[in-house]
Amino acid sequence: MSFATDTDPRDSEERAMLRDAAARYIERDCTFESRRTALALPEGFSRERWRAFADMGWLALGLPEDCGGLGDAGDAEVVALALGRALAPEPWLANVGLAAPLLAGLRVQAGGDAPADRCATHLDSLATGARLYAVAAWEPQGRYDAFDIRTRAVRDGDGWRLDGVKTLVLGGGAADVLLVAARESGAPRAPGGLAVFEVPADAPGLLRRALPTYDGRQTADLRLDGVHLPAGARLGGPGDAWPVLEQAIDTATALACAEAVGAMQAVLETTRAYLQQRRQFGRPLAANQVLRHRLVDLYADIEQSRAIAGAAVARLADAPAARRRAVSLAKAFVGPAARRCGEEGIQLHGAIGMTDEVAIGHLAKRLVGFANLLGDEAWHLERLAPA
Repeated sequence: MSFATDTDPRDSEERAMLRDAAARYIERDCTFESRRTALALPEGFSRERWRAFADMGWLALGLPEDCGGLGDAGDAEVVALALGRALAPEPWLANVGLAAPLLAGLRVQAGGDAPADRCATHLDSLATGARLYAVAAWEPQGRYDAFDIRTRAVRDGDGWRLDGVKTLVLGGGAADVLLVAARESGAPRAPGGLAVFEVPADAPGLLRRALPTYDGRQTADLRLDGVHLPAGARLGGPGDAWPVLEQAIDTATALACAEAVGAMQAVLETTRAYLQQRRQFGRPLAANQVLRHRLVDLYADIEQSRAIAGAAVARLADAPAARRRAVSLAKAFVGPAARRCGEEGIQLHGAIGMTDEVAIGHLAKRLVGFANLLGDEAWHLERLAPA
């Protein structure tokens, strides 16, 4: 039995080179053993590997060229597939998938004002790996609705005062700068009246509690209690940050789908190898036709997920309605497919798949966790429904 790899015949020469380089690096330096070592570190990932990502240009993918950016969202998809396949614990998605498009969008929104220069400075720091970023948008009462924000930003002398609570801040445990969405005006669930503020991780009045998730991602809960910021801490325009924030979340969601496809591919390869090696009654398990059919079902789910995730990435620059539809279609499909893939990998491995000593257990946790990351199937189907 043979399966296609995640190469793409439509790749340009440059993208094919990026795909090959990413595959070689992942195979050499992002092994399962190195993942377990990194998860045991205080921050849950390797700073040394993060610097390597910067040196290879992986932190600059999709950023504006004048801020040190390289390539586009399609190139970021290539790296997302590779990192998903390796289950790399580094907060690449939080930075490149979420913080970078938010900063880039706010920079455009600010025009030629000082906030645009600040966004450009942040983008340069992100691309070089000098600082880690995290977007603090979601709150406990809002669940997946990032516009359900009660955190308040009020004028305080010549600056700002922020008060509120944020939850599940992706990459927030190790971030140097937090991009906090707060409400300047309007009701809690109104898309209008929102702004984004840069908050240093050591700001007085900020309480940060790092929370690793069960699949190895790093998140944090935040409490802002009278956090005082200078006047220039607001990035972008006054009260109109929601369209930019929504676009950044869609970008992260599409790239998260690509990450999941990479992990699903790893499940297939790991499970196929196990069935070929494990013997019962004098022959390998892979000789059982029913098990081969189950592998083919996995392959079909992976290839369908790869196609719809790629379509979502390709539509990120489209008009908002078309972008939302493509991203929610992808997440609503890939989420359940990823969960099925992880569960099938566990079943085909048997009891050993439930342990942390083998890769399949980690892969299954990542895929089950992905199903609820950035909106579950039901939330995205509701988002697809006409208003």
